[in-house]
Amino acid sequence: MIPQDIDSKKPSPGPLHHPKAFKGYYQQHSEDVDDEDDDQQRGRSTSISPSNITSSAIFSIVCICATLGSGGLIIGVGPFIERMVKDGYFADRCDGEDTGCPAQYDAMNPIFNGGFQIMTWATCLAGLCLNTWGPRVNAVLGLLILSGGCRILAVATTDDGAYVWMVAYGMIGAGGNFLYISSFHFANLFSEREVPIGLLGGIFNLSGLIFMALNIPGLDIHTFFTMYFYIGIGLACLVMMLYPDKALQPGDGYRIKWPSMSHIDCCTPWRELFQDEVTESISSRRFIYFSILFGWCTMVNVVIGGLMATLSASKSNDEKHVTLFNGYVYPAVGNSTFLFTPFVGYLIQKTGFSLSMLCNVIVTQICIALCWLPTLYSQYVMLVFFNLIQAFAYTMEFTYIQLTYPPQLYGPLIAFVVAFQGVIGLIAWPGLSPNPFGATAFTPVLLICLIPSFLLYYVAWHQKQYDDAAKQVVLGKVVNGSSPTSKERLSQMVGEQEQQEQESSETTYTLQSQQQDLLQGK
Repeated sequence: MIPQDIDSKKPSPGPLHHPKAFKGYYQQHSEDVDDEDDDQQRGRSTSISPSNITSSAIFSIVCICATLGSGGLIIGVGPFIERMVKDGYFADRCDGEDTGCPAQYDAMNPIFNGGFQIMTWATCLAGLCLNTWGPRVNAVLGLLILSGGCRILAVATTDDGAYVWMVAYGMIGAGGNFLYISSFHFANLFSEREVPIGLLGGIFNLSGLIFMALNIPGLDIHTFFTMYFYIGIGLACLVMMLYPDKALQPGDGYRIKWPSMSHIDCCTPWRELFQDEVTESISSRRFIYFSILFGWCTMVNVVIGGLMATLSASKSNDEKHVTLFNGYVYPAVGNSTFLFTPFVGYLIQKTGFSLSMLCNVIVTQICIALCWLPTLYSQYVMLVFFNLIQAFAYTMEFTYIQLTYPPQLYGPLIAFVVAFQGVIGLIAWPGLSPNPFGATAFTPVLLICLIPSFLLYYVAWHQKQYDDAAKQVVLGKVVNGSSPTSKERLSQMVGEQEQQEQESSETTYTLQSQQQDLLQGK
């Protein structure tokens, strides 16, 4: 028997699986379709003028900004750690051995794992703040935080300890994700958003390739992060000009406007968090299961990413090979997620989410298993699956929220998804970083990641009922012998939701009547 969502007797095919929220979604979008004056009130550009910038051009600029300034910069941890080793940071951990020993790598492990946790919780905050002061302020604030982190790394020393490095590294990821989260609404410039969202999802890891510049001879930590401090400031100025005060909605055009503070409302996060639609959505099994799957797969990715330098050092005694792997192969192969995310977006567009969830679980388990292979060359294959974990997880994260729920719920629901990720991420740091079983004791860590992942197959199976229901609405419903319009489909889905509410009320009334009859009979 197929398990049902806790709030309905059968799966909802529409953008929302809670009736009240769905009605609000339908009312909003039906008004947008019928009333052109409403478009003008919302600030939409309803005519083409020379001052309008084409969707593709502005989206391309946004992608460039996100590439240079997203939180994915910290995913380039391989070249970063290798440069720290070459510059002599934490070399005292080797106790007379040559630099690059497993103990030195393990001492630096919290920089990435802890920094990723900081980025995760800051992303949760960024999602809540997005509707408070809009994408322009959110993105500029994030880039200033990123620049501050770069400045700290430029002047930090070994004596400051790994946790100062961790905080600064986390500031780069945190600030970058304020910009990153504030960029996804630009996908609303397109009628079909799955592929643009997939492109933006891949940019997160593409940013990690920038740290490969640390492989350039003579470019030390101080010089690189001093340069990036100024790059962050420059991006903040560019974003201040280009990003709008309010997030773009589906069907909106784009026009450069002067910054304004009139839209800022600091009470917005509290009102959004306590909306009935938000409460109902986050309490549904569908949302909780997706959040657990996303959080677990990304946690495994973080654990393996943090262990990567130690794994490579333990699998080969060839220092040049280890340097090649960490400095070039790991970032180039492990972060080329942008090659796959458009295809993941297309897969979601054609099949729904259940197949992508299933693939995410499978590639996660294969990646864990490949970590046990003895040679460094085997890790080249592992990096491909390491890449695919991120491609599926991060594309689904944003696509799932944007396509399943109305735009006004995007900020708070992203915040809750990332909060799930942060709670599960506590396993990676401080739980498994530094490695509590020993610098080279990988088996216990990998088993902790692998064994619970088998439960995630249920999540993909549970999602399938919603994909099937949505497919019936889009492909199988015909109104009066012709294909239904989008408005007719929306109206039909609202009717189904209202029927579910009525059936649920009638069932509750019948059960209460039967209970009273039994009591009277006794």
